[in-house]
Amino acid sequence: MNHTITKLPKSQIEIEITLPFEEFQIHVKRAGAALSEERDVEGFRRGKAPYDAVKNKFGEDTIYERAAEHAVRKTYPLLIEELEDNPPEGTKEFLPIGTPEITVTKLAPGNEFIYKAKLSLMPHVELPDYKQIAQELLLEKKEVAVTDEDIAKTLEWIRESRTVVTSVERAAQTNDSVEVDFEIYHGGVKWEGGESKNHPLVIGKSTFIPGFEDHLIGMKPGDEKKFSISLPSDWRDSALAGKSIDIHVTMKLVNERTIPELTDEFVKQLGAFDSVDALKKNIESGLLHEKKEKEQQRVRIRIIETIAKDITAEFPEILVERELDKMISEMQNSIEQMGMKWEDYLMHIKKTIEALRTEWHEEARKRVRVALALHEIARKENINPGTEEIEKKSHEVLAQYGSPEDAQKQIDPDRLREYTKGIVRNEKVFEFLETQ
Repeated sequence: MNHTITKLPKSQIEIEITLPFEEFQIHVKRAGAALSEERDVEGFRRGKAPYDAVKNKFGEDTIYERAAEHAVRKTYPLLIEELEDNPPEGTKEFLPIGTPEITVTKLAPGNEFIYKAKLSLMPHVELPDYKQIAQELLLEKKEVAVTDEDIAKTLEWIRESRTVVTSVERAAQTNDSVEVDFEIYHGGVKWEGGESKNHPLVIGKSTFIPGFEDHLIGMKPGDEKKFSISLPSDWRDSALAGKSIDIHVTMKLVNERTIPELTDEFVKQLGAFDSVDALKKNIESGLLHEKKEKEQQRVRIRIIETIAKDITAEFPEILVERELDKMISEMQNSIEQMGMKWEDYLMHIKKTIEALRTEWHEEARKRVRVALALHEIARKENINPGTEEIEKKSHEVLAQYGSPEDAQKQIDPDRLREYTKGIVRNEKVFEFLETQ
């Protein structure tokens, strides 16, 4: 088997592979035998028909087409393995991406077999002075602190989460949780999607249309009410922004909310704490850790995005398409985890998958540049995760699933290993940059 490599734009190459007649004949004989195994030839048992009988029955073209498929399947992986172990001159790494485009250029009895494989490679990347960039941006790292207000907000959330709710027949008032049916009209016409049944709200939280909750005060279960509201100019639905809408609401349920007092007795019910002060110290420690991690992530993103912006690389479009596939998949999983059908969500936002891919194209290119920068720094600095590190991270990922059986159904072991290897490698790259 001989081959020649031609470089193409955007980190693509074309390999022309030639199998001499003697080598290709092995695949021709195997193709004939395979056809004999699969199909009946008069006068012979399955798998026992000689080559000439198979040729007379199915035609030599059929055999040669099968032989070509067999030859490509056998020789292409061997050649790629050889090139990965011994990259062509002038190439740092030989890492194919995606599925090759195979074209047979010579296939005829008594002749050599020639085919071409067009494929994309992980591109050559020229990095800026990444160590200097990291040193300069690390100086921007801010000191973090936990304020009394931060702790107070967390304590309020804890108290709110233990709220006791009691259904009442009295008129609704501030701090009550209620359920309402409502319909929204504009210009006398019901607004599409502007209705809801048993819609939950807490009066005074201002989580819905500005001013809506104020009109609920004084309504008892069963009461109906009509009122108008002028929406702000920056309202999320641009078609209604700055306009007046009419609302018809029916009070379905009024619940009185009793929020527990912050006492030592209350705190003890949470477990592991014997006083309010102990809980506050725990909250302070947790919030400080969280803030430090967020600040570290902020600086890390600044560093790698600055490095990635200045890399020189002619990367193939397949990398962008793969990243777009990943972004679409992540969005779909997120939507479905919230209980909404993916198709319904697309209808709601009035966009197609292709429209999203177009909209996200530049972001995908940005992500690809970041990934290439991380990969090249790891290669250049010989940063390689150890087996134990990869396995530990894999176990952490698997632990997120309900059971080992669930994990086996949803995760491909090879893809999991590559995924966790990338996570650990990137972490080590950031740790390296932070110590320069």
